[in-house]
Amino acid sequence: MKQRLALLFSLFAFTAACSFQPGIVDDNALREGATQHAEQALTVRASVISDSDAHDIFGVALGIHGIQAVWLEVDNNTGTPLYYLPVTTDQQYFSPLEVAWKVKGKFGKEDEKAVDRMFVSRAMPINLPTGKRTSGFVFTNRDLGVKVVNVDLLGGGKSWQSSFIIDVPGIKLDVEKVDLTILYNEQDHQHVDRDGLRAWLAEQPCCTHNDDSSASGDPINFVLVGDSQLLLSAMVQRGWDLTERIHGGSIWKTTKSFLMGSSYRYSPVSSLYALDRPQDMALQKARGNIHQRNHLRLWRAPLICDGEPVWLGQISRDIGVRFTFKSPTLTTHKIDPDVDEARDYLLQDMIFSQRLAEFGYVRAMEAKHIDSPGHNLTGDPFITDGLRLVMFFHSPMTPMHEVKNLHWEQPDRNRRLWIESDSAPAMPPP
Repeated sequence: MKQRLALLFSLFAFTAACSFQPGIVDDNALREGATQHAEQALTVRASVISDSDAHDIFGVALGIHGIQAVWLEVDNNTGTPLYYLPVTTDQQYFSPLEVAWKVKGKFGKEDEKAVDRMFVSRAMPINLPTGKRTSGFVFTNRDLGVKVVNVDLLGGGKSWQSSFIIDVPGIKLDVEKVDLTILYNEQDHQHVDRDGLRAWLAEQPCCTHNDDSSASGDPINFVLVGDSQLLLSAMVQRGWDLTERIHGGSIWKTTKSFLMGSSYRYSPVSSLYALDRPQDMALQKARGNIHQRNHLRLWRAPLICDGEPVWLGQISRDIGVRFTFKSPTLTTHKIDPDVDEARDYLLQDMIFSQRLAEFGYVRAMEAKHIDSPGHNLTGDPFITDGLRLVMFFHSPMTPMHEVKNLHWEQPDRNRRLWIESDSAPAMPPP
């Protein structure tokens, strides 16, 4: 017994003697491995710090707390002080002292103060003086697979936006199965203006389909026009995540989340087909748990509109989960029948991103009414006014009040709620 007590005492003494020993910040090494964006008198660099490198740099583990450090560096030669908005990098970023509080439990009081000082001193400043190089870390929520790092700066009545897509090991993303750079040859692309885009869209099928085109699925209810990195950064900024590929690990995580009612940010989506192939990319915005999410699929079209790539899209809102043998994950989501609501939710989200410049609606199909709905491949009913939302993205930022409605077609909620007949009211009752 005495020997056990002596051993416990020695272990306690060793633990108590544990001191805080952070590593150094080698800006030159970080700069060499960083992704860079330069324009005129401004250069922005970004690097996502791995879990192991974070331990070397900060002397403590961050990943186990769901924290991911991002190193930023700004060369500001614009002639005006700039203001950095960390919320554009992560809407729910961690403050330096919040990170310190999460990681310093094993240290004594003096070392705890050193932890506080280190995280505060190494954080990315928000005020960036002109003529200076400023660097530091912003502490974001941990992402796997890929991380989109947005850096928005304000100053002198102007704004600057930089967006970086950085690979982060950890999961197998659905988008990785497609090489978008070789999806089409240059001669495959059709170059059109706005009128040509509308004419091309009028010729496209209304809906997705299964792999042999024998059955019709969810409506193709939106279109994106713009650089893929700009589109992705806008979505990630608004809380959308790329989805994980369907494999044994993701099936297990989906099933576990279903049974426990928990959230799964990267939950896979099943394949739907358009342009004779499954989706090139899928994203989702998780809600309270795996039963509830907004999710969308994207297909790169063989079309260039006014110099910008065109993407076809399908979006719906998941409101529940049920078991099914029609899915490799053995589960499928129950969608909100009002697919126009999900479509217009995306429009609102993109307006808030301030990356959207213009939008309009084009006719895609006849309206599907609440008493005579359409059905997707798993049998869920859907109603729609039959319009397809077209969104144009441009850089720099577009304030919300300056987003332009092109007034091509006008959505009409009544068209999908009532049967167009002599017995149906012209307007819904109050």
